[in-house]
Amino acid sequence: MELLYKENPYLKCTECNILSVEGNTVTTDRTVFYPEGGGQAGDRGFLGQYRVLDTKKAEDGNSILILEEGAQLSVGQTVEQKLDWSFRYNGMVTHTAQHMLSGLLFTMLGIGTVAVHMGEGFLTIEVDRDHVDEKSLESVVKRANEEIANSHPIRCFELSHEEAEALGLRRSIKVQGKVRIVEIEGVDRIACGGVHVANTSEIRLVVFAGREQIRGHERLAFRCGRSAVDQAVSDRQIMGKLGSLLSCGGSELEERVQSLLSDATTLKAENSALKASVYRSDLEVRLGSERIGAFIAGADYDITACAHAVASIDSLALCVLQVRGDKTIWLIALKGSRDMDFNILRRDLLPLINAKGGGKPPLYQGVSQVTDKESLEGFLKEFCKAVK
Repeated sequence: MELLYKENPYLKCTECNILSVEGNTVTTDRTVFYPEGGGQAGDRGFLGQYRVLDTKKAEDGNSILILEEGAQLSVGQTVEQKLDWSFRYNGMVTHTAQHMLSGLLFTMLGIGTVAVHMGEGFLTIEVDRDHVDEKSLESVVKRANEEIANSHPIRCFELSHEEAEALGLRRSIKVQGKVRIVEIEGVDRIACGGVHVANTSEIRLVVFAGREQIRGHERLAFRCGRSAVDQAVSDRQIMGKLGSLLSCGGSELEERVQSLLSDATTLKAENSALKASVYRSDLEVRLGSERIGAFIAGADYDITACAHAVASIDSLALCVLQVRGDKTIWLIALKGSRDMDFNILRRDLLPLINAKGGGKPPLYQGVSQVTDKESLEGFLKEFCKAVK
């Protein structure tokens, strides 16, 4: 098979002859379709009138085209193959950006690449570290964008295995025989059989998009090409809107947001304290002189605030029920002179409404599937009897 994508990755279509047909998989004598490999997705497009959904790599390195169901092609037939060029070109941009970023991570920080994955304008690089500090990462992204602007040509050439090994590449060579080298002039040089753009200027822009832990390493995410440009424009629009809402410029935005977050934290604490005071007062009325309270709460009642209020009351036996859709939330609190062994209630009381749950003194919580008012009121009466 003549692998035309290696000779000219910008070739979008060509005629070919069908070599084999097995179900919806087809091979041809020549191909512009790059097979999935090296973290880059296989090409899509058309073979004759039929859609090519994916391209896989055969054991001999040739491309196997995965066609849509119902395709009717025969061995020896001559047809046109045509790439989904937008998909392919995005892959070329992303693959080249990955080479640049992995190369700079290695040369600038001594960080190796463990694995990569590439989508349309989005790529991840799993590095051989559990963390890359923010300042170092910013320096890599800044340098990458400088090299993009410098318009470095990307060159592909073949060497013998011995010659390639002598270059001291940042990654071990996985193939035998002739080795295809991809070089971003002055930036990176690596063995790779993939497809790439001809010049770094075609990458346009790279931006950092996030990080996560995986297998004891850190996986770094980036956007590149049109995706990165769109993200940068979107981010700028968002910053502009926030600046307008907060009446400040971009340089002041972080300080202004931090101030608002600090104010919000203070207000939240004050609101919680006030709410706890209100719920404590409500409970004191409900408990009365017997220090026993049992009621079905309305939908707007905050059981969490009720639980917090219990902490500031010395003595009580409290049971609160709240119906939420097809279940009932229950809370029981036992303190001071009204404290008792909750296991007795668990044994004798909770089965009345098929309730599940538990906790530790003085607070116990759980769920029941019983929601009818008559059963819940009966449960509350039995609770009051038990704690008396």
